[in-house]
Amino acid sequence: MLSTKDKIYQSALELFASQGIQATSTAQISKKAGVASGTLFVHFKSKQELIDTIYISIKKNAFSDLNDNMPDNSSIELKFKEASRKIIEYFSNNYNEFIFLGLVDIDPMVSEEARAIGFKNFEKSMTEMKLFFKEGYFRDIDFDLLFQISWSATETIIKNLKLRNLTKPSESELNVIWDIMKKSS
Repeated sequence: MLSTKDKIYQSALELFASQGIQATSTAQISKKAGVASGTLFVHFKSKQELIDTIYISIKKNAFSDLNDNMPDNSSIELKFKEASRKIIEYFSNNYNEFIFLGLVDIDPMVSEEARAIGFKNFEKSMTEMKLFFKEGYFRDIDFDLLFQISWSATETIIKNLKLRNLTKPSESELNVIWDIMKKSS
């Protein structure tokens, strides 16, 4: 059974994903969670704190430890594909979280402090990717642009899997993302 705080969190996430963050009131969240209006503010000081909490939680759960348990001698390709697989499977199984992240990318409702905390969960993987980039394993274009193009392909695969009621990417789908990143031979 979910705690009251977890009910509020889950209700907010569902409402944010279905109708947008700005269009969702704290009263709607409380009603969906089955709690009194004031109860939300016992667990979260404000709607902003609730948004930030959801954001940080998603970043931690989806992006932490992407290449942990991967042998050090694994190829860059294998490491990249495994990290991509983990992200795709996570968001395929937690689609409301995927929608939420898309919403905060469009309308930045997340505080700078929460963004910084969220990035910490991805920092290890991003540092490793930047190192691979500097070592010449990835295409020789602006790293941030390359990463955004790769993320766009990843988002498309997640959406396509959702449409087909699947949760695991195929090897050919992972190859698409890798082909975007890798340096041409």
